[in-house]
Amino acid sequence: MIALSYSRLSTFEQCGTKFEHLYVLKDVTDSGSEATVYGTRVHEALEDYSKAVVAGVAVAESALSDGEKYREITKFLPVANAILRQPGDKYFEYQMALDADRDPCDWFAPEVWLRGIADVLIVDGDTAFIGDWKTGKVRDNPLQLKLFACMVMAMFPKVNKVTTAFIWLLYDDVTTMRFSRDDLPDLWGSLDPRLAAVQDAVDLGVFKSKPSPLCNWCPAKGICPDRRTR
Repeated sequence: MIALSYSRLSTFEQCGTKFEHLYVLKDVTDSGSEATVYGTRVHEALEDYSKAVVAGVAVAESALSDGEKYREITKFLPVANAILRQPGDKYFEYQMALDADRDPCDWFAPEVWLRGIADVLIVDGDTAFIGDWKTGKVRDNPLQLKLFACMVMAMFPKVNKVTTAFIWLLYDDVTTMRFSRDDLPDLWGSLDPRLAAVQDAVDLGVFKSKPSPLCNWCPAKGICPDRRTR
């Protein structure tokens, strides 16, 4: 069984051949782009800031702006602070891992089936909030939010209501979806066939390529016979 995630599922649905080379053959690596490097830097700074605030460390916004590491996130602090003021237990870069029975397991367990990382997770009794910092353009992507909701309710059996959110930092916008435990059968019912399709391709060793203009940025473009280039 291959361990899946939202990122791996979206890669497979974008192009099976790209998925094969990245995660099955592992003969190429994705070095990312300037945008992903920026996103990683912002995520790390927001994680450090959030942990400091929750720990009670006096971290003034003016002091943050003096440090190179925090200079880029100064303009994002109002939305970060609003989230951090919510009541409940707070987790940052929280690793979630499930086995094929949808039970929690260790991140590196041999039986791991599904992984996900919550940028910020707040659990307050039977409710939870999970937020994902986004440094790119605003896009409609309910798949990731649905997957997060399923995983949070699996990791925290007492949680019955989940609010999932994309926090579009550069656009001062938020996309939210709300789910309850009663929604789980329908959520998993919509996700399971898509996740199973990946495992079927792995088991059969058959991956369908989907040439598109995105081939120009694919790490496997140098070895894929079906690539489409400009």
